[in-house]
Parts: sequence; C-alpha cells; structure tokens
Amino acid sequence: MTIVKILFILSGLLLQLPSSAQNNYEELTGDALQSAPLETAQNLTNTLLTAQKAGEPYILKESEAIAAVQGELSAEKQLQTYSAIRDLFGDYQSVTFEQAFRTTTTPTYYIFRFRGEFERDNAQPEVRVVMNEAEQLAGFSIVPWQENL
Repeated sequence: MTIVKILFILSGLLLQLPSSAQNNYEELTGDALQSAPLETAQNLTNTLLTAQKAGEPYILKESEAIAAVQGELSAEKQLQTYSAIRDLFGDYQSVTFEQAFRTTTTPTYYIFRFRGEFERDNAQPEVRVVMNEAEQLAGFSIVPWQENL
C-alpha cells in the first residue's frame, strides 16, 4: 500500500483545526509547556495505540474526547486504521515527545508532536495529537515525519 493511500485512510482521523488557526500557533517551551496537557496527550495516545495493537480498540469517554473524535475513533474505524498503520510501519511500540504548540486564536488548542516508534526500524512517523482547553482529544493523526508542523 502506498503512503498516499495510507494518508488518505488516516486523514479521517485528523480533525483539522479551523483554517484560520492553522497558521496561528506558537511553540511551547519552559513554563508554557509545563502548563500544557502533555502528559494527558501522551497517556491517551499510548492507551489508544496499545489497545489497537492488542485488537481491542479503546472507546473514548466524553471526558477524554470531543464528540466528533469519539465518532471518528469508533471501534470499527480504529481496527481498520490500525491494520493500515501496521501494514505501513509495523506494530506500535511507543511514542517520544518532540514538540508542542498552542494556537494563538480562540478557542485554544494544543498540538503535540510525538515521534512514533513502530516495529520497523525505519518507521518513525509523526503521531500528532490535538487537545482542547478542557484537555479533551480534538484531533489525532499518524503521518510520515516532517521537520516542520
């Protein structure tokens, strides 16, 4: 399966920020990073991908994800998508935090970039997680790594 096909499959998982916010963000460092929901984003990512790897999708609670993401990450869709991810990158191993951003527009979203560790040595895609101010998952995608957001 080509990368283009995989990206098409995975595109349903990424709920885009409003177009006006896509270029209006700032990188978080220091105290700003400390106050961002990084740990929540990383734990939720690990929970989702570990469950999918085991063939048992994780059903997101209302407190964990906005309604649109809950709908996009149904059990059936998680299994279909993970199958495509496994075909391209191998089985999930872990994620390592790389960068965090915050939108400078309202509503505020946090964008976390993790480097995915998968079974294949050469496969280190970006796992991008978007959280809202209520620390709910507002977007999730896995795409080939690019140096810039």
